[in-house]
Amino acid sequence: MASNFLEILSQLHDRHVDFVIVGGVAAALHGGSRVTFDLDVVPSLAPVSWMAVVDMLWALGARPRIPEPLERIRDVENVRRWQLEKGMLALNFRTPDGSTEVDLLVSESHQFDGLRQRAVKITIDHRTFFVASIDDLIVMKKQAGRPQDLLDIAQLQDIKKRLG
Repeated sequence: MASNFLEILSQLHDRHVDFVIVGGVAAALHGGSRVTFDLDVVPSLAPVSWMAVVDMLWALGARPRIPEPLERIRDVENVRRWQLEKGMLALNFRTPDGSTEVDLLVSESHQFDGLRQRAVKITIDHRTFFVASIDDLIVMKKQAGRPQDLLDIAQLQDIKKRLG
């Protein structure tokens, strides 16, 4: 896991953002071997938590790929409308130098709650993080359906078998 990912995760934790780690970083934390170049998280849409994650990314200089001002992105109701229009919404943030990319995957509140309940807790640097379960990662990777996701699925299924 890239050190800037750990820095971002630590800042999210310290700002009391409610989130679940998903994607390649989550797969690696379960024992997967694929290298990933972005950090995917599913944040809660509780207003305080949502605004904290957006403000933290903005403070790092990260900006979303969509041309929207900070006020519209911080507005939880606006983000909920976008999510309803698109189903699963991904807001991709990138730092100015391109060294760090963070994808905020937005889902309905009940989906977030279920994802978080099934997540496993891991502790890194005295901070506890929620990591999507292997089963949830497999479902998400099947939905994405990219060639790299299919490789991840096979690896995750193998890890699951080894864990019993």
